[in-house]
Amino acid sequence: MNRHFIFLLVLFLVGFSLTSCDKGDITTTTTINQSTTTINTGPSESEIYQLLIETEKLSGMSNFNGVLISESLDLGLPTEYKGVIITYSSRNQDIINNQGIVTLPNSCWIESRKQDGITAVPNLNDNWPVVVDVTMEFMGQIRTAKLMFLVAPEIGFSCNKYLG
Repeated sequence: MNRHFIFLLVLFLVGFSLTSCDKGDITTTTTINQSTTTINTGPSESEIYQLLIETEKLSGMSNFNGVLISESLDLGLPTEYKGVIITYSSRNQDIINNQGIVTLPNSCWIESRKQDGITAVPNLNDNWPVVVDVTMEFMGQIRTAKLMFLVAPEIGFSCNKYLG
């Protein structure tokens, strides 16, 4: 019985040591601090578009649409608004140049005549329509607009052309 007892004791100890040394179920947990980093990429495309719309409306440039200009002057057109770069291109630089300087013309725009083609109608089409193209750019996005000016000829102008 001693042998059986010692044999069982050895078997028990070996079995116990084998199960206590099993490292297959040991789980190592590593905690890593995670931080959230926000990269500011600037305004979205939609926000830029809204700024360009706001520039067109609030910069004051559209205040000149349809207004009769009857003196030589500097229109003081804005060239920047909240970071938006504004440039101008006049379609008649002799009257309004790209910087917004007005020079009154010395002739009328069109000499109007009655249907007979002979009888002039004084002062009907004296004022010059001048279109100025506007380009607004911000962060690579571009919006265009047009300004329509009416410019009266200088006092004492001559109307010596007939265009219909």
